[in-house]
Amino acid sequence: MDHHCLWINNCVGYWNYKAFFVFVFYATTASIYSTIIFMSCVFQKDWDPIKGSSLKIFYVLYGTMVVGLTITLLTLFGWHVYLILHNMTTIEYYEGNRAKWLAMRSGQSYRHPFNIGAYKNITLVLGPNMLKWLCPTAVSHLKDGVSFPTLRDNS
Repeated sequence: MDHHCLWINNCVGYWNYKAFFVFVFYATTASIYSTIIFMSCVFQKDWDPIKGSSLKIFYVLYGTMVVGLTITLLTLFGWHVYLILHNMTTIEYYEGNRAKWLAMRSGQSYRHPFNIGAYKNITLVLGPNMLKWLCPTAVSHLKDGVSFPTLRDNS
């Protein structure tokens, strides 16, 4: 298990992480698109003849909401891109910070053992075929979920 996600009301883990990541990607893309469409409408609108303030209030509230959602989704998406590039779960990230701190205290260095390079890390999550990376149901590349390649396997 990686974590429990309130957005999908489910635990995110090995078997559904790709679907979760693709969901966040599509939601982020849609939110960016909505923000761009909204901004273009705002800048094209002739605001002088509008006497009532209800439409202006709607625009301000919607703009605040869509920009806030876009920033939130961009942050979430960026975080998960970082995690995939380093082949970590959210829990492993926090455990790795603790391990790194303990190693520094004892004069040693720490490197996450499952980080085998950015491209290989991406293919472990999204699959080897780039054409299927954005298809959430293309999961034939997933193995048993018990053993994973490590740095030691590659050296």
